[in-house]
Amino acid sequence: MTFLSINTSTDICSVSVYHNKKFKTLVQKNTREHSKYLPLFTQELIKEVKGQLEYIALCIGPGSFTGLKIGSSFAKGLAASLDIPIVPIDNYETFKNDVKINDKYFLAIYSHKDYAFTCFVDNDIFSEYKCIKINTIKDYPIFGYGFPENINIKYNKLIPCSEKTGILSMNKVELYKNKKSDEVNPIYLYVTN
Repeated sequence: MTFLSINTSTDICSVSVYHNKKFKTLVQKNTREHSKYLPLFTQELIKEVKGQLEYIALCIGPGSFTGLKIGSSFAKGLAASLDIPIVPIDNYETFKNDVKINDKYFLAIYSHKDYAFTCFVDNDIFSEYKCIKINTIKDYPIFGYGFPENINIKYNKLIPCSEKTGILSMNKVELYKNKKSDEVNPIYLYVTN
């Protein structure tokens, strides 16, 4: 199995290629220049396996609107040019694999000001994804990414990355192998009250 995996949902631009049962990954942290790094990383990673790529694993969010748009547009263009499918994976699916409790907890990614993209998990059942005020996320453990130090929130940090996106995609590729890439869309969340 050979595939490309992309995660541009936060301030991390992470691109991996999976080939010969191992990942090769390039990462740029603390960036808002995904449109700069994504094509460079992809070009470097696929030059030896371009004709062998079977699909693209793409993180569809939730996360940064701009980062998701860049990753989605790039993946769709590349998938169309190579005539391969896109396998969409959301961040909370990858986060869940890193959480070692089976009770109730929040998954969260910092959005802006005092807002976060959130999902409440109750015994492996995901609630609706929302963008809500951070001070409403309480009473249960929080697992997530990107909260600035000046925001008073205690959470367990989980790092979004293309390797985790790719690992989950291996079990879902059969579901998407005949789907059109323009049917894959990011998860955009807006502030709710």
